[in-house]
Amino acid sequence: MNDRSYLGRTFVIADPDARLRKADDLQAFVTGAGGTPKTIANGKSISVADVKLVPAGAKSVSIFVLATELGGGAQIGWTSAGNLAGKFLTETVGTIVPPPNASRFGPNAAWERGQFLGQIKLVKVVGTNGELEFVAEATCDRLLAMAAAARDDGRKIGVNSAFRSWPEQDHLRNGFERRLPGFNAANRPGHSNHQNGIAFDLDVKPGDGNLDYEWLKKNATKFGFVRTVPTEAWHWEFRPQAAATARTRGKFSTF
Repeated sequence: MNDRSYLGRTFVIADPDARLRKADDLQAFVTGAGGTPKTIANGKSISVADVKLVPAGAKSVSIFVLATELGGGAQIGWTSAGNLAGKFLTETVGTIVPPPNASRFGPNAAWERGQFLGQIKLVKVVGTNGELEFVAEATCDRLLAMAAAARDDGRKIGVNSAFRSWPEQDHLRNGFERRLPGFNAANRPGHSNHQNGIAFDLDVKPGDGNLDYEWLKKNATKFGFVRTVPTEAWHWEFRPQAAATARTRGKFSTF
């Protein structure tokens, strides 16, 4: 289980104003002579040695990376992950281990068909729109493998929603039942596959024609992912056996 996917990878600075930040105050810039902010050259290839997350809302975070010269070389300094090509999307940045005697309704509690499955380890993954999402340990490496393959083909796998706690699922169900703007269909708490860790909402709206979605149609089943909801192009589940069956039939879905 790779909970720090950025280690050993090469990243590229993709901002002409990629400013360095102070290690003890990431909201402040490192300055040189005359108070001019120091920057990392646009187009420079770097490694990332460490990551810090600064809360910026309910689920949103500001992500900062410690840039170093390639191959574990000298430190360059801290900068915003937004300065990197790809914006650090779908990188894993640590784990959440359930505490002792954790609640059945806590953040690590897994459910399926109304039955409590137990506590699971969750991996933090950088999702779309600056949000931190959570991925079940059992699905993490296959998601990363799929994201890497997409990246090699010039596409991206962005996660809008993955594992959900009981309160999160309850919130979404409530909004759906009340027909509030921005709420999609959501199962009742304890019955969503998002709560057992196999369901992912990916950033591929509206579906057909979206180039990332077209890539998934051709490739997702290789990694064990398959579409399962006819009305939701963005909803994919990690079901290796069902994905293999779909692929042998020339399909990418269970329907």
